[in-house]
Amino acid sequence: MKVLYFDHMTKNVGYQITEKDIEGILWYLRTNKDKNATREDAIKFLEENADAAHILSHKIVEDEQSGKIDPVKLKKD
Repeated sequence: MKVLYFDHMTKNVGYQITEKDIEGILWYLRTNKDKNATREDAIKFLEENADAAHILSHKIVEDEQSGKIDPVKLKKD
């Protein structure tokens, strides 16, 4: 897969996988992909998808700032 980066983006800037990320992805994997998924599977999934998530988050912010979409509202913990 080829990844396109815009000038203001760099690969995996500042992202650190958290325990909460691992738990969330493990739940997702066990619910939707493989009921026997492990913690290692969740970490691998996060590592493999970090680039796409980073690029998508930039695109969402740009679309919010330009008025193309309404601001995304996140659930509070």
